[in-house]
Formats: sequence, structure tokens, C-alpha cells
Amino acid sequence: MSTRSSVPSAVWFPLVFIALALAFRWMKLTSEGMNLLPNFSPWMALAFTGTLVMPRALPWWIWPVAMLGVNTLVLGPQEALDIQSLAIYAMYGIAAMLASRYRNQLSIAQSLVGVVACSLGFYIITNTATWIAEPTYVKTLAGWLQAQTTGLPGYAPSWHFLRSAVASDLIFSALLIVAFNAEARLRSLPTLPLLQRAAA
Repeated sequence: MSTRSSVPSAVWFPLVFIALALAFRWMKLTSEGMNLLPNFSPWMALAFTGTLVMPRALPWWIWPVAMLGVNTLVLGPQEALDIQSLAIYAMYGIAAMLASRYRNQLSIAQSLVGVVACSLGFYIITNTATWIAEPTYVKTLAGWLQAQTTGLPGYAPSWHFLRSAVASDLIFSALLIVAFNAEARLRSLPTLPLLQRAAA
């Protein structure tokens, strides 16, 4: 019986997604108009769901390294390597590393729950990094809770960013899964089931 590992997945498909994600990141950093959708990004979906469905030939660490490269080119090393940016790269790396351990084992529902959990973890850790780095926040539990909920006065509440992040992560993850299952059917390979745990 054919298995997903016996026939390598097409390489062009993940490379196209990587190229599009890098272009999207570049545009967000260089165009003011791209800030209309704060935290609406494909990166967590690519890090977690992308690692789940893309071939092992593409290592899990490709996502944080790719974002680091774009950020460094556009922003320069000093801004691209501040504490908030390092927290972002670390969270993408952790999400991708976790996903690499569950390749061919999760259903569609489990994959979507996983990417939402990664979104929540990303939100808490990166907001904590902002709370540490931003002198306006009081360095107390109350200040940390403010960073996680209402944010700084004069700006949109922090939870708005969480809402956008979860929505984008689910949308881009669903697109990745649909594309993966479509390709798997064309290649007569097992697809990701909706609910049941897929065989390893």
C-alpha cells in the first residue's frame, strides 16, 4: 500500500508558498497601506501547518530563518534583532519544531486546534517581550496584564491583534490543508482526515 513517505511530495508547491510569504512580509514592511490588517499574516500557518504537510526535505527551521532574512534586509540588523523580533522568530521556530514531530499524525481538526494553540502562545510570549522592552509598561503583574489585554493608551487594544492573528492562522492553514489534500488525491496518496487521527 502506498504511503505518503514512499512518494515525495512535489517541491514546487511549498516553494511557491514560501516565496509568496516572503513577498507578503516584504510588502508589509515597506508599504504603509499593508498595515491596515495588523497581525494578519501567513507565517504561523506556514510554520505549524506548513511543516505538518510539506516534505521533510524542507527543514522546520526554514520559517524563522526566512523571516529573519527579510527583516534584516528591510529593517537592518539592529531592529531585526531586538527582543520583540527575537521572540517572534523563537515562536515560529517552536511551532515548526513541534509540527515536525507530528507529521502524518494529525487530522484536519487537530491541525487547526494546533495552530490556534500556537497563535495563543505566540500572542502571550510576544506581548510579554513587548512588556519587557516597552518602558511605558509598568513592570508589575498589572502592567503585564495590560500588555495582554488593553495595551497602551492611544492604540488599538492588544486583543484586536490576537483576533486578527487567529483568523489569519486559520484561513491560511485551511488553504494549506486544502491544497495538500488536493495534491494528495492527484498523486493517489493518503489525505488528511477530517476528525480521525491519521496513521503514522
